[in-house]
Amino acid sequence: MKRFDENEKVLLGKHIRSLRNMKGWTQQELGSRADVNYKFVGEIERGQQNPTFNVLTKLALALGVDLLEIFRFGHEIADRKEVETRIKRVLKSVPDEELSRILMVLSVLYPVR
Repeated sequence: MKRFDENEKVLLGKHIRSLRNMKGWTQQELGSRADVNYKFVGEIERGQQNPTFNVLTKLALALGVDLLEIFRFGHEIADRKEVETRIKRVLKSVPDEELSRILMVLSVLYPVR
């Protein structure tokens, strides 16, 4: 199993920041609502800290999202190469008989002109 690396900590932090910003909250407000020091919240958002399960649970509860939502940070990837690499990784794990369905969906969403 791949370990949680620095890039993923940064993506997790960006996603938590995005969820916080959607609420219009400061780091201090999120920290207060989650009973987590606001400086620690900032370090998490910058990818400098690896929060425990307990802290992530508190943040999710404060933000009003399921814990799983905290880990849905794939859309935070800005670098095209990284996105392509992740898509290739997913496609390699898909059974051959499913690839044609994926192609059909992509063709509908993004027709080649």
